[in-house]
Amino acid sequence: MKNIKILLLGLLAVGTVSCADFLDVEPKDRVTGDAMLSSDGGIKAYMAGHYYNLPMEDFRYNFCKQNDKGFGNGNPEGGKTNMMSGPEATHSEWGDHIGETNRYEDWVQIYGYIRGYNELKANIPKMKPSNPATITQVTGEYYFMMAYAYFALAKRYGGVPIIDELQDWNGDYEAVKVPRSTEVATWKFVLDMCDKAAASLPDNTSQERANKWTAYALKSRAALFAASVGKFWNTAPLEGEAVTQKLVGGFTDADVKFFYEECIKASAEVIKSGKFSLYGENPASAKEAADNIHKIFVEGGGMSEVILLRNYYYPGVSHNMGKWHEPNQLSEEYGGRLNPVLDLVESYAVMDENGGAQFNVPLKTTTDGNEDYAGENFNKGVNYQRYDDLNAIFANRDPRLYATVLLPGEQWGGKTIVIQGGIVKADGNVIFKTNDAYEFNGVKYYGKGGENEDTDTSGWSNRRSNGTRTGFLLKKYITGFNDQVYDRILTPFVDLRYTEVLLNYAEAVAESGLADAPGIITAKEALNKVHHRAAFKDDLELTPEHVRYERKAEFALDYYSVWDYYRRRELHKIFNNSWKRHGLMPMLDFRNGKPEYIFVRLEIEPGNNAKHFQPLAYYRPIPGVGANSLIQNPNY
Repeated sequence: MKNIKILLLGLLAVGTVSCADFLDVEPKDRVTGDAMLSSDGGIKAYMAGHYYNLPMEDFRYNFCKQNDKGFGNGNPEGGKTNMMSGPEATHSEWGDHIGETNRYEDWVQIYGYIRGYNELKANIPKMKPSNPATITQVTGEYYFMMAYAYFALAKRYGGVPIIDELQDWNGDYEAVKVPRSTEVATWKFVLDMCDKAAASLPDNTSQERANKWTAYALKSRAALFAASVGKFWNTAPLEGEAVTQKLVGGFTDADVKFFYEECIKASAEVIKSGKFSLYGENPASAKEAADNIHKIFVEGGGMSEVILLRNYYYPGVSHNMGKWHEPNQLSEEYGGRLNPVLDLVESYAVMDENGGAQFNVPLKTTTDGNEDYAGENFNKGVNYQRYDDLNAIFANRDPRLYATVLLPGEQWGGKTIVIQGGIVKADGNVIFKTNDAYEFNGVKYYGKGGENEDTDTSGWSNRRSNGTRTGFLLKKYITGFNDQVYDRILTPFVDLRYTEVLLNYAEAVAESGLADAPGIITAKEALNKVHHRAAFKDDLELTPEHVRYERKAEFALDYYSVWDYYRRRELHKIFNNSWKRHGLMPMLDFRNGKPEYIFVRLEIEPGNNAKHFQPLAYYRPIPGVGANSLIQNPNY
């Protein structure tokens, strides 16, 4: 009963109230006596529960909607993912959730975890492990978990109440209210927790439990986030009492410099440790580079690049990534729900004959270079470029494209992935987004590429929204085999990796103008290590633009990638009521007397409506401000 009361207290102190009968619920994940803390196995099990509650945005988390289950508690409805809340992808049926802010349960859930971590802190003196070093490790893990949880809060809400001790509930609600700290102070608290974690955690490279380098990698990520918010604040300024009191914003130039410096220092610690390297650092070919990069996201464990991952187990904790996102042709019931957009595909550089990167090269869909869009219809007046080979239009792109996105005609899971939207008949009449048959020279062709669109095609399918509506599908996190059994998929989730540390370092130097860290590779060398792992032979200059390219190419469709757009305050510029995400529809064209492929550029926003991201959505609303006396975020 006492544990439940403390849990309720932790939630009340930050603004949520539950029903009275909540106190009658028997605790399922709390230590009820000293027995569990008196054995190595008990301590390990106790810590496993806290790691399960780490607010990691993994395959079981839904960024998009309040009414789904949140961190670690379920499988997001319909395969919703973080990537659908940014410019890189959309959902095949529901579109997206651009700028949604109604994830109130994130606040409740994260503070519930923090209460648990503070309970862990209070229980450390009661632990009786066989090896005293366990106490030091568990202490470090407490700090790491606090850093992770407060980072999750800070990037959503700005400055928040900092609670780092268990609060005793004596019936006086006013006595346990904790005001919001400033945003800058909250970020500094996160970094302080990372430093304390690094000081106590072991010097090893365990991937499922925190170690010294996990703490520094998290600090690298968090410090860069804080620095970016400070630097780019004025591109989306907000007003109101929360701004006046610096609960959001309030960064000085000195603060921005401090956070960039801390990112550089933390990244340097990981780099100079010598314990990590890029997987497949010297690929023999572009194909090998693509295969290596994809392998990181479907295997992960034991790879030199992976710093922190989450494994899954059945029975126990598993997920549905492949169930929702394998192509329709491979799916047993659902599939094809995450649709990368043409804008992402086209952003990948072309690799020239010397292995150099050529940026901003559009896919060639027309003969006259007029790369215009057909809205949601086929335009007979366009001078389409014709291809005998479906794959030719995508040739010689950055290998990370092929590791991330499933393209039309690709061999996957033992099948040719059929993504086709229609046919232009020899007489110029068109079959468009239907599967009508067309006979040519005694051969029967179908509008969507296969006789049975429910089983033979993966584009624009009528089968439970299982077909892509952009012309592309997810590849990064799926395998093509044995990942279709509901709630039993075990592909690991990679959260922190060495690639990010290298690019964080490069970005911090490029954006701040600060010097390289002493005693390690330069920021330019860090940037180019990532570039060369993708099989490029040229060297990039260290510029913010080149860093952003490498981050986008490397992290596209990562679960964390949407936060890059948040921290750099880019979403309100992208989704500005005029820009629309796009798709690419392959079609068979018989007007030249033989079957050839053309590619139609489409605007794919539902109803042809552009999206709008309001700057207020860079922060989420704080629930329960009427009861907890917290100052609400701007414009809510």
